[in-house]
Amino acid sequence: MLLTVGPGQQFSTIAAAIAASHNGDTIQVQAGTYTNDFASINTDITLEGVGGMVNMVSTEEIPNGKGILVTNGNDTINNFSFSGAYVAPSDANGAGIRDQAGNLVLNHDYFFNNQNGLLGGAAGSTITINYCEFANNGVSDPNSAGYGYTHNLYVSNVTTLTINNSYFHGANIGHEIKSRALNTTIQNSRIHDGPTGTASYSIDLPNGGNALIENNVLEKGPLSQNRTIISFGEEGGVYASSSLQITGNQILNDLSSASALAVNNRTSVTAQITGNQFFGLTANQIAAGPNTQSDNLFLATEPTLIITHPWDPSDTSPPAVSPGDFGQPTWLSFGWAATNFQVVSNDTAVAGAVGHTAASSSTAILAGGNAGQAADMAFGFNDISADRVSAGGATAGMAGLVSASQSSGGDAFLLPQGSTPPLVDPTMPHGTVFG
Repeated sequence: MLLTVGPGQQFSTIAAAIAASHNGDTIQVQAGTYTNDFASINTDITLEGVGGMVNMVSTEEIPNGKGILVTNGNDTINNFSFSGAYVAPSDANGAGIRDQAGNLVLNHDYFFNNQNGLLGGAAGSTITINYCEFANNGVSDPNSAGYGYTHNLYVSNVTTLTINNSYFHGANIGHEIKSRALNTTIQNSRIHDGPTGTASYSIDLPNGGNALIENNVLEKGPLSQNRTIISFGEEGGVYASSSLQITGNQILNDLSSASALAVNNRTSVTAQITGNQFFGLTANQIAAGPNTQSDNLFLATEPTLIITHPWDPSDTSPPAVSPGDFGQPTWLSFGWAATNFQVVSNDTAVAGAVGHTAASSSTAILAGGNAGQAADMAFGFNDISADRVSAGGATAGMAGLVSASQSSGGDAFLLPQGSTPPLVDPTMPHGTVFG
């Protein structure tokens, strides 16, 4: 059943619609601000903003002592923002969403200026976060009970936490991301302290688990409260099946500390650290604890941080950009919205690769290669109509090679620099060479 909320709709408050809901219902909420509209969800439903963002704002101590929304079912929440969440000072652990049971999916949501952004998760459940932003959550008052114990995102011992194409920044004292999940996957996302953020760890996995950290941009800010960027297993109680893969990321350090460290592995598991780019760190600052390293690159210049909103449909920037290194292709993957246009430059590598797994009708322009050389660039995609691909080597008049790689249904293009690429014809046999 479809339920509607807003002026002239079936319900005037989100809480009333949730109270009337049954399993399988969709609640469509008209865009706007809903103040102190607190609710607990005990059904399996979808909440979605219509016509823009639904802003759930707390201006008072939350009566349930937990969060603006408390989720207890298999719920999906789209196009919502949560701000101002706080509870009694003796606890100071309020959240935009307090997740207590079931599987939770968040799409295009925004959590900011709460004691916690999202808090919770239950054993056996999953949390999936796509195109969301978590900003300036956490308690900054040193006299508060929540000081140092509140975070942008804090997930308990769920089975799986999946984060994709999202943006975490400016956490207060606590961590940007803290996960006790058995399986944690963080891909294609931005995790920045920024110039004023005081977060501790960028990613904290205190009990280990199976972790994949891939194709992200992580930045340790100058005011960070801790020297470590990624912490693994520091609290003990490590899952028996733990593993740690850190691959294809940009890991940037702006903290003036000789003891700054990219990865602190406190387990007996060997961390795999491959194909990353590092700035502001030396070879001795990459990892402590068991690890293997390969195909990593040290940058002389820090890349500019992308600070756009991933949930904003007008945002056309990909969340993370990271070229290949040492002349070897590195398979990267990040999603674009359907109307995106983005130039991905690769001026410091002989070869680079960008993967595209976005929706239909996306556009990508690739440029790369060292001066005086043509660049080999790998571009793979699934069966996607109306994709435009351009690749040019740095040498004028020479062609860059774009080849189908590590993807189902990839087409290859051989084009002179500056030429206009053809549209992919989805009716053509894959493997066709154009140009």
